[in-house]
Amino acid sequence: MTYAGHGGGVREGLPGWLLPDGGSADMLAQEDVERFCWYELPVKWMAEPAEYPHVLTVLAELLQDAGRPRAAAVCTSEVTREILDAWQRSPDQGRAAYRRAVDASPVTPPDTGLLMWGPVMGIGEAVARAGASRLLEQALDDGALVPGARGYATARIKHVERWLTTPHPAHDGRAPLDAVHSERRRTWAEAPPAARRRLRGALTDLLSVAPEAPADTAEPLRWLLESIGGGVTLTPAGYLPHALVIEAAERYDWYLPGMVPRTEYDVARLTELHDLARAARLLAKRHRKLALTARGRLHLADPALLQAVAARSWFGDGVRAELAEAAAAALLDGELTLDDLTSAVHTLAAEAFTLADGTTPRPDDTRHFLWQWLRPGEALDFLAYRDRRRSTLSLTPTGRAAALTALRARAHAPRTAPWA
Repeated sequence: MTYAGHGGGVREGLPGWLLPDGGSADMLAQEDVERFCWYELPVKWMAEPAEYPHVLTVLAELLQDAGRPRAAAVCTSEVTREILDAWQRSPDQGRAAYRRAVDASPVTPPDTGLLMWGPVMGIGEAVARAGASRLLEQALDDGALVPGARGYATARIKHVERWLTTPHPAHDGRAPLDAVHSERRRTWAEAPPAARRRLRGALTDLLSVAPEAPADTAEPLRWLLESIGGGVTLTPAGYLPHALVIEAAERYDWYLPGMVPRTEYDVARLTELHDLARAARLLAKRHRKLALTARGRLHLADPALLQAVAARSWFGDGVRAELAEAAAAALLDGELTLDDLTSAVHTLAAEAFTLADGTTPRPDDTRHFLWQWLRPGEALDFLAYRDRRRSTLSLTPTGRAAALTALRARAHAPRTAPWA
């Protein structure tokens, strides 16, 4: 938009810029005012920096006249002046100052346990976020939220979570959370290349409903956490105590019949569990003592939380998680030989990835990555082999629930790129 100079032009032009579909200043959300003052004015509004104060004064007057003192205060705040100064120094500094101010704004919806807002949003998510912002603004105006008051941060989250789970006309009568998740599943399922699209597209209906967590979910992990409890003393080499190793080997038949393991290192599945629990911050080591963390105690008391963290840790991230998606999708259809499972996963690997040297992965490369998923899956009792020769493998009941949990978490995760 071209800046119209001092006088009536600015006062007439601002509403058209901020409300292109028409309407008065009392319809402006504080979020819209912040975006204009902190980003659109220095980046898109064709005016000299010396003229910014006049533009902001006019906007503040419009908002005051419309009974919006909180939004008007944004225009003349020290924060706005600092952000505009940062834009003059460099685009990078301006962008960084803008992002910090948005993150600190009381009308910016916080991430919650139900939903993390994505840096890349679809239309439905953008509408949901704007609605949550207006909800917070109304709560601030009504005095239901008071910045700096005791419990303010928790109250903001509760306000947003209650709104996310309440049906709303803007989402065709669905709860905003359901609308965001549905949109994210569609975007996830449509990601290229064709092999990924085929794989994910076949899963979308299955992932529309959360699986029930079995009562014995991730039982070996729960047993390990319970066994460690308040703490155990590791060996000088950093391994779990010998008595715990023996108990695990006997409890789960994790060692050769008639033989006794010497250390944790001899029981591969126990090592997988130990590593997973440490990586998930369920256990922490101080000197030679290993004990449950506060996070570990919380998850141990909640089977659904434990299932979720076990499932996410099982899939991992990056390439491993992408190949885990393919493996889980194949096994959700029934048991497979390792060769058939490798073949199913390799279809995606060969089309979607290249090795560090630029070559296409070979089946042996795919099998190597696949083992990184199979080993912890077996340790968690999410995978089972038909016999000791490992002729075929399948998902256990807890493994099926875990696979669906992990796949839903990936499908519902915040988008960091248009296709992810």
